Amino acid sequence: MTHSRATGAIRLVISLWLIVSAVRALADPWGAVAEQGIPMTAILPIAGLSFTLGVFLLTGFMSRVCGLVLACLAGWHIASYGVGVVEIAEGLIGVHLMLRGGGAWAMDIYVQRMQDRARRKSSQLT
Repeated sequence: MTHSRATGAIRLVISLWLIVSAVRALADPWGAVAEQGIPMTAILPIAGLSFTLGVFLLTGFMSRVCGLVLACLAGWHIASYGVGVVEIAEGLIGVHLMLRGGGAWAMDIYVQRMQDRARRKSSQLT
């Protein structure tokens, strides 16, 4: 498996995990408060941000930016509520996506190719 496909697989797994965890938290916020020990004032914005990040990562759109946001979210969670395996994994995956991009099946790759084609056509015309 190439690095690009491994990165794409990691991106897809983390995106599905973010979406599922956000839906669970939004469906039962009081249960999420009791389970995670995070106050209600923080659980709903975190769930909304997690869902949004999950959808963007699932589509592979702006994966470097989403990686940065994911790393920052994990860092904030660690600083505010303590270290956990999930938070460390989120932070490491966020940094990985921020540095390497979305990998295989990412929309960013296709957008870059279209931009490259447009630049080549415009340079051939001049």
